[in-house]
Amino acid sequence: MAQFDIYPNPGTRKVEIPYLVSVQNDHITRKTGAAVVIPLRANAQPVEIMAPLIDVAGQGQFVLSTDEIFAIDTARLKAPVATLSTTDRAKIKPAVDKIIGEY
Repeated sequence: MAQFDIYPNPGTRKVEIPYLVSVQNDHITRKTGAAVVIPLRANAQPVEIMAPLIDVAGQGQFVLSTDEIFAIDTARLKAPVATLSTTDRAKIKPAVDKIIGEY
């Protein structure tokens, strides 16, 4: 499982959250059997820095729902459908920092 791979959502809310993007370091994922993921929401409004638009190759744009970050057992994730571009990867850290940063 590679960091920044995009997976179909194995859960029940596939219409509103069709994809999950793995953001955890591969080294940690291999040791724990779980991956930290951020949902990609369809039909949601982007929010500057915290919830940017992300391109999923061949599928369109989705909102990175950073405030819904969670861990999932890697056995639940099937084959990735895409990998984040370098441009979209650069949006992850500022989004997470916005959620957990001090104000």
